[in-house]
Amino acid sequence: MMVKYRLLMFLVLFMSTVVTAQEYKVGKIKKQHFEIALNDEQKAAPAVYLNKYRRTHFEYRDELDGWVLFTTVHDVIKINSISGFSYGTKKMQLYHDGREVENIKKIEAYTYNLEDGKVKRIKMGKESIIKNRLTDNVDEVSIAIPAIRQGSIIEYQYVIESTYWAIDDVIFQEDIPVKNAFAKIEVPQFFDYNKFVKGYLDIDPKLYVESRNENFSIEQKNPFGGRTSRTLTSNIQYKEAVSEYSLKDIPALKKEAFVNNMDNYRVSIVYELAAVEFREGKKQTRAKSWEEVAQFLNSDDRIAGQIKRTNFLNDVSTELKSKSVATLDRVHMAYKYIQNKMTWDRSANKYRVQNLRKAYNDNAGTAYEINVLLVALLKKMGLKAAPVMASTKGHGIPIYPTINGFDYVVAAVYYNNEWILMDATGKNLYPGLLPERVMNWEGRLIKENGQSIAIPLFSKEYSSNRSLMIATIDEKGAISGKCRRNFSNSEGIYIRNTYKGISKDRQEEILKEQINLDEVSDISFNLDHLFKPATISFSFNTVDFTEIIGDKMYLSPQLFLIKSQNPFKSSDRVLPIDFRYPRTVENTITFTIPEDYKVVSIPANLEVNISEGLGSYKIKFKQINETSIQISSSFRNNSTLVEADAYNEIKDFYTQIVTKEKEKVVLIKK
Repeated sequence: MMVKYRLLMFLVLFMSTVVTAQEYKVGKIKKQHFEIALNDEQKAAPAVYLNKYRRTHFEYRDELDGWVLFTTVHDVIKINSISGFSYGTKKMQLYHDGREVENIKKIEAYTYNLEDGKVKRIKMGKESIIKNRLTDNVDEVSIAIPAIRQGSIIEYQYVIESTYWAIDDVIFQEDIPVKNAFAKIEVPQFFDYNKFVKGYLDIDPKLYVESRNENFSIEQKNPFGGRTSRTLTSNIQYKEAVSEYSLKDIPALKKEAFVNNMDNYRVSIVYELAAVEFREGKKQTRAKSWEEVAQFLNSDDRIAGQIKRTNFLNDVSTELKSKSVATLDRVHMAYKYIQNKMTWDRSANKYRVQNLRKAYNDNAGTAYEINVLLVALLKKMGLKAAPVMASTKGHGIPIYPTINGFDYVVAAVYYNNEWILMDATGKNLYPGLLPERVMNWEGRLIKENGQSIAIPLFSKEYSSNRSLMIATIDEKGAISGKCRRNFSNSEGIYIRNTYKGISKDRQEEILKEQINLDEVSDISFNLDHLFKPATISFSFNTVDFTEIIGDKMYLSPQLFLIKSQNPFKSSDRVLPIDFRYPRTVENTITFTIPEDYKVVSIPANLEVNISEGLGSYKIKFKQINETSIQISSSFRNNSTLVEADAYNEIKDFYTQIVTKEKEKVVLIKK
């Protein structure tokens, strides 16, 4: 709970920042812009944003289109090195669905180079603007800024026009430093947005209210829905809430190991549409509280109504029910039916109309469609089931009341006084096991009565990785042996996703790459029984783990299972540590040594623990007899998300493991 509290605190923390921003006008970069003083981090970075500008505002077009959202972006970037050239390509994604569209307009881009003390400006041509269709509902527009070289300043400006009312996150922090940033968000009184701050920097917005006038018009249409004429109505005055954000010298977002999604910690402002009220007293709420979120999602034209309209599942539910009356049997039958029938198309739930009947007939759909179909089938089979709104790790952490914060749905069924979570999108999953992409904090289970409850998405079950090896060392130091490895739960998913459905030759290639050995033979996989561990067995030969110096042989006893380096290398840590899921790793290796050698020394045993029961490691070195030695180790991670305060202890924990596993067993000729 402490981690959750700390995350919530930094998400809602507002403090003060004072900024004096230099004025930038499109196409007007001057020599003095090349001489702007930069701090050490900004000089050393591959590129630096001299200025980030963003304005978002609404305009009323007519009765047919209604309110339209406009977002203007103007960025100025200085290229410090060749590795910064990638910032010369800018990509934007545009969504569309029928009359709901996003368009990009007024694209301008320039490159500025300093030559003989004068600024040379190169304008980007239309041929450098490329549009590609990514999905049925998503286009991507790319602009490639020309003539970039080390020391160039590039700039681009564009306007996104959208009939969606979703205000994109206002992002201040990038992977490179930002010298100045300014954003202005203007929201008419008819819209109510929740605002949340992400990141560890202080933000003090300037908030004020302005009055605006707008001409509202009525659109007359012909019988086929087309426009005929426009009739202007009276000029209406209304209030507009304005938020201005100004920041200075924003450091680059520092990448750290074991972070589920760096964007969760990127300094930004999240806007979530909470309510609209176009007529007084006719307020439509969406996301002011979790109860309102649940009621919005559980309305007749959304989840609740969609589940009701699944009569096409009646025949299959009747057939499956006839096979067993046991609850758990019915759960597995329903799950297996949907899992086998449906294929996840990997398309985004956002900005797409979900159509359960079409998805069912097409045998393919979004995670929403597949798992809501599973909920509907479970209900028809007499079971207590519900959808769970979730956010994948790549999408963010929805710890505040939100609708847009969800991009995924899983199914839940009530059995033995607990909710069992299920995701039928993956062919290697089973009830109770979610894919790692959705093991992300909490979801919201939507009940039939329009209420919701928080459901932890982190795995409760340990995933294991167990290896058993028997190896023989000859007098020249060559090692031959056999290995059997078992992988359960999430570890098993990874192995099955990696090796199932590919050729034996490709399986062998991947295995050799993973264990970093060339001579591997007799490879055997057992991947078919999902409720049992995935198993890999193989024989191997290697000379990589012994060294003979004089009459002594030095053996690296962990072979290819060694932890060769500490993943935690930074001197300090800001972000929480995400270990993904509870995990155990157990290895047992038995060596037969050459007859003309004897053991001189073996490393001392080690047992080390992380405080508060977060993790442990044990390794034992044992000489069984004159010709045999055995090494057994056990690593256990008991946590998923650990706050950064424990970083130094965890870093030291891994340092001891790496140091110990590098120690040698020493043999000497008799």
